[in-house]
Amino acid sequence: MRHGDLVSLIRTGGGIAVLEQFTADPRHLLAAADLLKWRYAGRTGIKPIDPEEEIVAAKDGPQVLDHDMGLHELGATATLENVLAGMKKLPGRKSIVFISDALNMQFNTAAAFERIVDKANRAAVSIYSIDPRGLQTKLPASAEEREDSLFASLGDALGVAAYSENEGLRYLASRTGGLLFADNDIPGAIERAAKDQLGYFLLGFSPDGDTFENTVKPKFHKITVRVKRPGLRVRWKSGFLGALDDQPVDLSETHEKSREQELLEALASPFRSDALRVRLTSAFVHSAQNGQGVASQIHFDAKQLSFHRGLDGFWTAKVDIITSAYRGPKHPLRQRERIENIRLPGDVYQRSLREGFLFRLYDPIPEPGFFMLRAVVRDAASRKIGSASQVVEVPDARKKKLAMSGIGLKLLPPGFGGVPAEPGFGLDIEPWAEGNPAVRRFKPGQDIVYAFSVINPRPAMTTRLKIYRNGQLIFTGGQLQLIDGAIIDPAHHAGGGVLRLGAKFAPGEYLAQVTLFDPKAKKRAPRPSQWIDFEVVAPR
Repeated sequence: MRHGDLVSLIRTGGGIAVLEQFTADPRHLLAAADLLKWRYAGRTGIKPIDPEEEIVAAKDGPQVLDHDMGLHELGATATLENVLAGMKKLPGRKSIVFISDALNMQFNTAAAFERIVDKANRAAVSIYSIDPRGLQTKLPASAEEREDSLFASLGDALGVAAYSENEGLRYLASRTGGLLFADNDIPGAIERAAKDQLGYFLLGFSPDGDTFENTVKPKFHKITVRVKRPGLRVRWKSGFLGALDDQPVDLSETHEKSREQELLEALASPFRSDALRVRLTSAFVHSAQNGQGVASQIHFDAKQLSFHRGLDGFWTAKVDIITSAYRGPKHPLRQRERIENIRLPGDVYQRSLREGFLFRLYDPIPEPGFFMLRAVVRDAASRKIGSASQVVEVPDARKKKLAMSGIGLKLLPPGFGGVPAEPGFGLDIEPWAEGNPAVRRFKPGQDIVYAFSVINPRPAMTTRLKIYRNGQLIFTGGQLQLIDGAIIDPAHHAGGGVLRLGAKFAPGEYLAQVTLFDPKAKKRAPRPSQWIDFEVVAPR
């Protein structure tokens, strides 16, 4: 990944899209990768070793669904279409690396593949396909078997079958300007796909107006590019459907979506919705009274809401807020929904326009692991939607294991309240416009306080703060010893410090990491640590 890249890891079968968000945070991607499971049968099933079994194999084919596709192929193509629709809105170079052990393409399924190609070309996305099965053998190994005409003809048939199995992968790559890698070196293939996108010339043209038909099923128009110079190779996007961008090609797309559909689609979409500016801050917390859980703060911009002033002088608005906490397919999805009716007097309304709103909630989570927290805010009047997500690591603090809470950041002085440890579900007006724990936008030269709690502390423990920008370490603090006077109770010890944003903190986005050091721990024992992001902005 390079600075500014957004990446998502999306499963085409059995995926939970709420965990598959586009992000610049590698921790998010690693959490998604941990949920990947190898399915030994793949899309092509188990290949029999005995050639005679090959002849009679697969009598009972897969269930045929839309476009005469099997279940797996339909799931893959539908996922590709959804992702392409969202990627169309993103700027910059865009590519999909599609990993699949097979994707059959038949004559009667060509329309479905043409639809994907059209969406990819309109979104300026190149598809790079990877068949990870590696080298496919055509013939038996022994010389005697190779001389046998039966085995020779069977080997040719297997070769044709192998070619047919990835025909769909080859088609998607060649028609969108990408490449097909029949290679089980998956990291190498992904790297080659990324490098292929680094430099290219983009040529385009505008078709005649009569090319676009006013029909639900428009024609696919093919494009061919040839070059005269010997040895010069060219790849191009092969064509487009004869429909305008704003013209639906399916009658189902014209139906108005319900409130529930809009909220659930935004919650499950791998793309962030920015019609409303929403920021989510979630942190692991632990207390003797409530155990462990995740405290979240949802900050959103009041200026983007549709307020109405009543005859009594009060300003009113209504928002829908839906949140989810997801760990994996074998764990329950924690989801909550709330309608918030906002009613403010004139002075509070003016302050909220400057400082925004803060929505707080607490989710008890007894089991450890990585969790994806997702929040969606919808303005009921304008139907504008904003969404945000964050990955939170819930450490294992059971059986008196050493752990630490999430980190809170805010301006110094006016004191540090930290993340709420008590269960709550309320809406407040945030009193600080930018340098508060929910927004975390600071100016060069300011002092910021960071705070956390150590769970099941050990004697003589120390902490260290590190700051990263664009993946590079730019600041390392000294090891600070926990102060005895900061003991909350026998199982919790408060920690923290103050960081001055000196000259090296140029405007940009940063990551802060705090690590615990236990002098009596084994040398190779993992050290508890937590992360939090913040932004430095130029003075106004």
